[in-house]
Amino acid sequence: MRTLFFIFLLNFAYSYEILTISDSIVDHIVFVDDEYIATIPGKKGGSELVDDTLFNQILFKHDMRPIIRPGSSAVNMLKGLNELGHACSLITTIGNDEQGHFFLKSLKEKGIFLFLETISIPTGKSACLVTPNGERTMRTYLGASKENHRLQLNEEMFQGVSHFHLEGYQLRHRHLVNEAVRLAKQCNATISLDLSSFEVVKANKEYIWELLQSGQIDLLFANHEEAMALTGLTPIESSERLSDYCDIAVVTLGEEGCYVSSEGTQWQCPAHSVKVLDTIGAGDLFISGFLHGYLRHETIPICACYGTLLASHVIQVHGAEIPEERWETIKFALEKMHQE
Repeated sequence: MRTLFFIFLLNFAYSYEILTISDSIVDHIVFVDDEYIATIPGKKGGSELVDDTLFNQILFKHDMRPIIRPGSSAVNMLKGLNELGHACSLITTIGNDEQGHFFLKSLKEKGIFLFLETISIPTGKSACLVTPNGERTMRTYLGASKENHRLQLNEEMFQGVSHFHLEGYQLRHRHLVNEAVRLAKQCNATISLDLSSFEVVKANKEYIWELLQSGQIDLLFANHEEAMALTGLTPIESSERLSDYCDIAVVTLGEEGCYVSSEGTQWQCPAHSVKVLDTIGAGDLFISGFLHGYLRHETIPICACYGTLLASHVIQVHGAEIPEERWETIKFALEKMHQE
């Protein structure tokens, strides 16, 4: 029997700036070699869904204890924006279990507000497999997040929100996405869409084009593989083509930086040359930086520079959280960019 109850952790008198709907995932980060990656199903570097049995087979072959963090694409993005002083809120579903309690406690401690539905299905978890070159391969058991389509949205959740961010992993819940986009626009919020993975694009290509052609997406974020899967074009051509359907289209290229197009103008922003430990969260923290600039009404090139700066810091550490001691350095560098 499915048991549902809502826990509202938000004081409606408190105004938050950014809202997202996300999977609730606990990342389990382990370090493996390329030979091990070749033994698991799916493409190296991708993000694919697995059942609980395969998840356990993938993860617990290793003696090393995994590094555990609250994850999912949009949650990683929110954590970055939260550190930069933005009031953030999350809508999600978790299980009533140890992993769910860990996820909830971690975000509460960071001051992120939640509209939370707790159910009897276990909380989701992801095996984040990092190879020696820093590339990450994700195999995810969705658990409770499969039930996000049952979330009940209302106008109060979006009241006063400046920006709504949509992670591509939610595109499987089309009614939920359509309702969220409607409420965001009704409340005059801007909307960004992160395509999240090339597997997401392949599974939802027609629907993504529907969203873009509706004219309701203001910013689109894609890496070069996702952009290719959607448009069949090169990164530079993709950013230009996609900007026909939104105000700003960003295509990231890892160590080669990014292309950004808007209203017939295109910019290229180089990446920072740093030592890569792993690439978990690189795209998510890039979005944190870019949106930080966007919400402060910075120029588009400055927004891109903010994004590449945050991405450069997260790839120097394990996992998708930038350690607390790095944030003062980051904020100083952002302010310097702003003044220049």
